[in-house]
Amino acid sequence: MKASILQHPVKKVLLVFPPITGHHFYDKSCCIPMGIAYLGAVLRTHYDVRLLDAVVEGYHLERAITSDIFRYGLDTDMIMERICEFQPDVVGVSCLFSNQFQVVSELVQKVKSWNADVITVVGGTHPTFLPERCLREEALDYIVMGEAEESFPALLQAIEKGSGHEQIDGLAYRTIEHNVIHPKTAWIKDIDSLPFPARDLLPLEKYFKINVPMSFIAKHPRNVSFISSRGCPFHCRFCSSAKYWGNRYRTRSPENVLAELEHLKSAYGIEEIKFEDDNLTLDIQRAKTIFRGMIERKLNFSWNMPNGAMIKTLADRELVKLMKQSGCYEITLAVESGDQWVLDNIVNKPLDLEDTRRIAQGIREEGINLHAFFIIGFPGEKLANIKNTFKYAHSLNLYRVFFFFYNPLPGTSLRQECLERGLISDEHDTEDHFLYSTSTLSDQDWTAELLDKILWREHLRFTFHRLIRNPLKFFGKYFTYNNLLTTHNIKSVYHAFLKMIQGLIK
Repeated sequence: MKASILQHPVKKVLLVFPPITGHHFYDKSCCIPMGIAYLGAVLRTHYDVRLLDAVVEGYHLERAITSDIFRYGLDTDMIMERICEFQPDVVGVSCLFSNQFQVVSELVQKVKSWNADVITVVGGTHPTFLPERCLREEALDYIVMGEAEESFPALLQAIEKGSGHEQIDGLAYRTIEHNVIHPKTAWIKDIDSLPFPARDLLPLEKYFKINVPMSFIAKHPRNVSFISSRGCPFHCRFCSSAKYWGNRYRTRSPENVLAELEHLKSAYGIEEIKFEDDNLTLDIQRAKTIFRGMIERKLNFSWNMPNGAMIKTLADRELVKLMKQSGCYEITLAVESGDQWVLDNIVNKPLDLEDTRRIAQGIREEGINLHAFFIIGFPGEKLANIKNTFKYAHSLNLYRVFFFFYNPLPGTSLRQECLERGLISDEHDTEDHFLYSTSTLSDQDWTAELLDKILWREHLRFTFHRLIRNPLKFFGKYFTYNNLLTTHNIKSVYHAFLKMIQGLIK
């Protein structure tokens, strides 16, 4: 353990996005890791920077964790081969998902075994909310909490000087006596000041060839992730994103957004945009300006919003019309619960279900495909509430629906409630947690096993209703919008129907 930062030259920095743990029910995804892409763009003006996405580089490499759960991407030995070849002074590893930390821990151990002088740094949502626990891993030198475009360069400068770490916002590390955790208190005021993500440091053509983006659907293989804003001003109790981004909403200007969109079209021939904002349309006038700009500049993108949208903003029909005209082909509604009492008293989500029903009708009238997210198994939820969610989902006449199990994410007040009630332990972050396709807790009115049966029955019911209602559209979109005829996709379909049929029988 160190008492302070030792002076150390920094010339080469390797940023790694580690392999992903998934459930056989869902197809594997392969998206540009925007965190390291933004960070790489900031660092490369002063350092020799390399980005390594273990997922895209090893997409077809799968290892079984359990009968239902697997990991895909380069394994740690393969990542170490890249590290040894590059000889970096600093290795930064993203830990976006809690169930990635086990492999992150294994990787930093191997880095230190190879060369103890290499500095290891981890960032992402899991270490941001659980820094004390993550620092138990002695091969980990530093944690950069929250957005890192300012704090990570500051850390590298402190390492080069051998001092200054005590002034860095959102930094966690160990001393001989104790852990030092500087809370995250500052966020970038002008995100227009950030350079565009360093997508050119990643193998873009590999993403296009694999073509399984977030939400698994794409009309065009040359699609990329895109972020026009950061954060959310609301305080939904199950979601960690708002807290991660400082419980505030910051936007890039329409001019800055349109400039990057034009760059993507001219430099890479991009045909489709995946807006991964938490709240793309929260500022309605800003959103309209962006969509008008896309139309006027004849960018001709297809686009969607895999993270969902702020539903009440879509009551503005002019906004929805502009979305359609600028290339939006589907909208996902983040409803979460189809029971108003649950939304108001458990989730704390500012959503009116009757307004949502009217808004959904308006979206369909504009010719945009409609999807929705729903979650069951919130602590304190009753079986009657869960049944209301399924009933409401079927009433919306959705093209696709995603039913998920609630998972107690670090950094959320609902996780704290689960801990206080003894529904989970403080070590609730194993490989089979945080997958949303597996229930991991039981409450007074239901068990995890019961929820598992209920959810898969509803998946089967909704799938067959969709097939019967419009078989041509069902099969046409399933096989046209994506390159789904791969070995894993066939396995995914098999596991999905097996799971659903088992639930129906039980």
